[in-house]
Amino acid sequence: MGKITALLSLLLLSLVSTVASAGPATLHIGSGYGTTCATGGCPIYGTEVNNINAVFDIYQNSAGALALTSPVTLILGVTNTASASSAIENSVLSASLINTSGQSTAVSTAFSKYAGAMSSSNVYSFLGLSGANASNSFTNWSGADLAINGITATNFGIYVFTLNTSGFAGNDYLNIHTNLLPEGTFAVAYGTDAHGTAYSTAFTNSGMRDFPPKSVPEPMPLVLICLGLFGIVYATKRKIA
Repeated sequence: MGKITALLSLLLLSLVSTVASAGPATLHIGSGYGTTCATGGCPIYGTEVNNINAVFDIYQNSAGALALTSPVTLILGVTNTASASSAIENSVLSASLINTSGQSTAVSTAFSKYAGAMSSSNVYSFLGLSGANASNSFTNWSGADLAINGITATNFGIYVFTLNTSGFAGNDYLNIHTNLLPEGTFAVAYGTDAHGTAYSTAFTNSGMRDFPPKSVPEPMPLVLICLGLFGIVYATKRKIA
C-alpha cells in the first residue's frame, strides 16, 4: 500500500511539474474585442506590431492556458517621456473581461507606477519581471517608431497599470478603454498563473499607437526590396545596351 501511495504521489508531482514548466502563452495586443484584429495578427511593421487606438485588448492566445492570477499587468511605453506625466497616469479609463462565451465582466483598474525612462534593455527586464519574452527591447521599439511614425526615440517612459481579474484564461479578452495615447506609444502585458509561469507579450504581438494606420516593411525586407529594384534597373540597362 505504501509503495502504491508513493508511486501515485510521484506521478502527481510529475504532472504538476509538466504543467508548471510549460512555455508561457503569448498575450497578444489587439485592436479591441469584436474587431477584425482583436487577436492581433494585423501587423504594421513588416510581420510585427499591431496598431492600437483608444480602445484595445489583451488576448490570451492559448486555448488550454490556466487563468492568470490577479492582477494582470498592462505596461505602456511612451516615447520620449523622461519624467512622469499625469495625463498618461490617468489614461486607462476602464476595462472588462470577455470570456469565450462572450460574457463581459467589469474589471477594476489602477495606475501602479511610473517606472522611469527606458533607454536600453527590454521592458520586462527593466521592470524586473522574470520569465518574460525579451524581444520588447528599446532597439525594437525605437526602430519601429522611427520607421512608422518618423519619431526618433531617446527613451520610453514606462507606465504600469494593474487589471484586477483572476479569471483571465485561454482565449479570453481583456478589453481596455483609454484616453487617446500619444502616437508611438507601445502596449504589452504580463501575468502569472497559479504555478508561477510567466505570460507575456512578444514584440511581434505588441501594440503601438499609430494614426493614421501606416504599414512599413521591417529593415531587412526593405533592403531586399531595394536590391530587387536595383537588379531590375541593372538588367533593363543591359538589355538597352
